[in-house]
Amino acid sequence: MNRQREGLASVRLGPAKEIGLRLVAEGRFENLSEACQAGLRRLDADARIVGHLVALGSEGMASGIDQTFDIDAFVEETRTAG
Repeated sequence: MNRQREGLASVRLGPAKEIGLRLVAEGRFENLSEACQAGLRRLDADARIVGHLVALGSEGMASGIDQTFDIDAFVEETRTAG
């Protein structure tokens, strides 16, 4: 691959281009490329967070139900504490 083109990509942003241009105009990014990179990093981070939450939910479901938990007492305690 040509060294000058390494890391370059051509993408169609459609209406999202206007969002990126607005963010650049507001000074949040130097250019549209930086805005797109930030968006991709955010998507990656969000996917990791969702994966972690799903794993925690699965762990919780696998742990079973606490038979000693009294929902009525919990609700009453919550009402009187607030």
